[in-house]
Amino acid sequence: MHLRYRLIAILLAAMALLVAAFAAMGWLSDQRWSQRYDEVLLQNQRIAWDKLQNENLDRQDVLAQQLLQDAAIRDLAAQGGTARLDALLAAATRRAPGVRIDVFDRQGALVATTEPGIDPQPMAEVRWVAAASGQAGAVRGLTQVAVRQYQWVVVRGFDGGALAVGQDVAPKLSELAGYLGGDIFLANMRGAEAVGTRAGVLAATETPIPVRSNQAVTVQVDDHDNQPRALRIVSQPVHNPDARIVGSLVWMQDVSATHYADLLFSRSTLAAALVFAAVLAAGLVAYLRHAMEPLARSVGVLNALARGATDASLDQGEEDAEDESGEIARGVVAIRSELLNLETLRQERIRIRQQQERLIRGQLRTLADSLDPASREEILTALGSSAEAQAGSGATDANAAPTNQLAELAGILGRMSGLVTNQQNRLLKLLRELQAAVQTQATLASLQQELEIARQMQLSILPRSAPDVDEVDIAATMIPAKEVGGDFYDYFPIDAEHLAVVVADVSGKGVPAAFFMAISRTLLKSNALFLREPGATIRALNDQLCAENDQMMFVTVFYGVLHLPTGRLVYVNAGHNPPVRLAGSGATLFPRGRNMALAVMEEQEYIEGEALLVPGETVVLYTDGVTEATNADNALFGDDALLAAMAAIGSDPRGVVTARIPDQIVRAVRGFENGAAQADDITVVAMTYRGPRL
Repeated sequence: MHLRYRLIAILLAAMALLVAAFAAMGWLSDQRWSQRYDEVLLQNQRIAWDKLQNENLDRQDVLAQQLLQDAAIRDLAAQGGTARLDALLAAATRRAPGVRIDVFDRQGALVATTEPGIDPQPMAEVRWVAAASGQAGAVRGLTQVAVRQYQWVVVRGFDGGALAVGQDVAPKLSELAGYLGGDIFLANMRGAEAVGTRAGVLAATETPIPVRSNQAVTVQVDDHDNQPRALRIVSQPVHNPDARIVGSLVWMQDVSATHYADLLFSRSTLAAALVFAAVLAAGLVAYLRHAMEPLARSVGVLNALARGATDASLDQGEEDAEDESGEIARGVVAIRSELLNLETLRQERIRIRQQQERLIRGQLRTLADSLDPASREEILTALGSSAEAQAGSGATDANAAPTNQLAELAGILGRMSGLVTNQQNRLLKLLRELQAAVQTQATLASLQQELEIARQMQLSILPRSAPDVDEVDIAATMIPAKEVGGDFYDYFPIDAEHLAVVVADVSGKGVPAAFFMAISRTLLKSNALFLREPGATIRALNDQLCAENDQMMFVTVFYGVLHLPTGRLVYVNAGHNPPVRLAGSGATLFPRGRNMALAVMEEQEYIEGEALLVPGETVVLYTDGVTEATNADNALFGDDALLAAMAAIGSDPRGVVTARIPDQIVRAVRGFENGAAQADDITVVAMTYRGPRL
């Protein structure tokens, strides 16, 4: 770019920066005043809201105190609520229309309310009731009782509990709107409009409302006639008695007149400044073009000399000028006399550089022999390309600028250094990986040994032989999905006439499930021998497992106690698969239990079931590893396939042999899986009732 154009560009840039600086100062000033104005709006909004809220809360507090002075209300509330208490509260709401009254007991449970409906949401939280019952004053503030309903609530305590008086906020927003002007809304914790003086107006603006911070913004929307309007939206959080944010108070005003007037003024001012700057720039450009003409001619001569045209010269007398153009002209004359000397020096420098390049290239080829084949080929290819480029540059015109081969060789040297470093790093990485693999293999062998010991220990705690009773035949098998599993079974005599049998499945697999299984089995057997009844035994076991259950594990259990003389089986099914009952060739499922699994929730009641077994009947207990076994198509084995397998066992002409039933069921599952991996532990216990001893 010519000097005069650069000077013009610099002047224009300086003017643009000056205009931008003034514009930025004006914008910053506007932003400062706008921020102060926003703070004033937020302060006015907060003052008006606090005044309205405190006035209503004071009235509600007075009503609450008046109600608590009535001894009948306090006595009836302490008794847990009666129809008479409801009548007294209804009479109070007739004296104060629009007010809701809730009565709570000491534990914060809702005793009575004037709110209609089957299960109304309490206005006060339990901690508010506790706080009001423990102090002389009242707990008061804003609360959200429904998706689109906010209420002011005052909670006052008495000896038997607490009384809460609430009032819907929505009807009172019009008073705040009348004081501030515009519309008032309450937005929920998602920033969506909940209630307001004009429903749906805030949502129609599609303006995001921050719930946890203050905001004052101006948005532009189109009205029903597609006319633009400017709306000023001011919002700030509102809190409940716990000082927790429960929503946002939104104040919306139509500021179209002032907003568009300010916008027109700003645009007019900017346009005037741009016109002034354009006129000033045009004058400066004209002056510089005239002043730079002699300099342009000198530059033209210098360009010709640079191309080797030594016959180029200035006009007669230009070097005699006394100003800057004359000094430049005299310099041009001096430059011409030095051109020949410079050309001689340039040729000498080229010859020296070519000698250096040949020496460096030979050394690089020698070093490349120490690299791996791929890296060596890459370096030799790069050196060959560099040599071809040098040969090509030597064949060009003598006046052309030679290729900088030293820079290319430096790049090749850098690549070679990187390749050598990478080769060394790969060797070090392979060595570290080999060391890690050896260590990992040793650790794996140790873990496998420990898991095998754990598996043997788990199997050792299971029953090793059938109980020594003539009334039943029992056989069982367990196949863990991993080295150790979460299933377990057990059978043991409680006394001379009762035999306990249990099958359980702990959530998860592996070592954690095995530990939880061992704890569950130990506690179950201890409780069973002490409590005897299945319901009490399982209830006590559930409470024990819930205590300190940091891993949030649970266990499904089928636990039954068989009365040996009569065949009466009393059982509890805690979320487990229903057993199969085999009588003759017919197989049916026990009724599905409605009890919850153990270790989920404390203090649960577990309903007992009862079945009367006749001699020859077989009951098969199992875990979900049987019915939820999958094949290659991810299809489940299911209850129907299990019943079919049991029916086939019952129809065997050789008769039902209890000892073979677990293996027969496992074979049916394996045939269904058809080679698919076992997904869960498989446990099967078969018990055949043979009748009382004679």
